[in-house]
Amino acid sequence: MNIPPRNIGLQVPFNKSATPQTTDLQGLKKAPRLGAFTLIEIMVAIGVLGGLMVAIFASWQAIVQSSQIGITAAVEAHRNRVAVRALTDAMTSAVIYEANLPYYAFLTDTTENYAAFSLVSRLPSSFPGSGLFYDQPVRRVTFSVEPTNNVHQLIMRQNPILAPLENGKEPYPMVLAKNVGQFTLEFLDVRTGEWLPEWIYTNQLPAMMRFSLGFVSPESGKVDENRLIKRIVQIPSQTVGANFQRPTGPVGGAPINQPIQAVPIQQ
Repeated sequence: MNIPPRNIGLQVPFNKSATPQTTDLQGLKKAPRLGAFTLIEIMVAIGVLGGLMVAIFASWQAIVQSSQIGITAAVEAHRNRVAVRALTDAMTSAVIYEANLPYYAFLTDTTENYAAFSLVSRLPSSFPGSGLFYDQPVRRVTFSVEPTNNVHQLIMRQNPILAPLENGKEPYPMVLAKNVGQFTLEFLDVRTGEWLPEWIYTNQLPAMMRFSLGFVSPESGKVDENRLIKRIVQIPSQTVGANFQRPTGPVGGAPINQPIQAVPIQQ
């Protein structure tokens, strides 16, 4: 029996609706568009970022400047308080002895634009510069206004009265206040009740002293009325007379430098 040969190849069904493949661009699908910034968008973003940086820098600079101004004002206010306290302490603790006037003379000069005075005081331990003169509280203190780099400063000098300066040396200076535009002194005359612009008595202390300390404003270059300090200081001490320094005993009595002998009580 003859068997006809069979086709064992792969048979693909024919689809009438299928269209032949073409290489035309119209048949290709469009590739998806990737997200990106344009040049204009980048320039706008850089501009906004630059504006923010400028604003932050300006704010930070304003904060730093205001902080610096506040610190400077606080330092100046504290320095001014120290200056006023030093003037007041020196006046209220002044001492003068008639028998030792070359050492204790009270000297003033109010003829110049800025006043100056010098006196001997028994200064407290809290007085500026006392750490350099720990065991010598009695010191001569001098206050004067001197120009330094076109700026007038209130300078205090002090030296112990029992330790005279050597030739060529100056008392220890200390700057109490800067930008001083006014420093005046007035002295109370107890007989007339008037304030004198000049004190000519080197062997006497006035009952009261009035001083004015003003500071120059950097903006106007004139004395700022809001920073003008005025004080009236009462000087409690008086001149110790020579007779109290060299007392003598009563007539017929025991010498003042000899101990008095005890006398028994009679019963």
